Amino acid sequence: MMSRGLPKAVKTSLEKSRDFALLAVETYNKPAIKFKLGGYIILMVIAWTSLFHAIFFKQKKKPFYKTKNRFDKKDGDYCYWELSTCLK
Repeated sequence: MMSRGLPKAVKTSLEKSRDFALLAVETYNKPAIKFKLGGYIILMVIAWTSLFHAIFFKQKKKPFYKTKNRFDKKDGDYCYWELSTCLK
């Protein structure tokens, strides 16, 4: 993957996106799994969401929810936008 020179947040999001896309295909191709399509869809949504996060980080935008000029946190972690928010 050509990610030299990219900020850490972009690299991390790209790796996550790639890993979840590969996991989705692997899950779909396993003959013993009965809930293939559902697993595939869930994992691909995560992959696409992570890809959008990488794009936003590259554009120096923070894909986190914000309330009263502060980024929202839950259990100490930022609350990232979900796919539908990224698409808007």
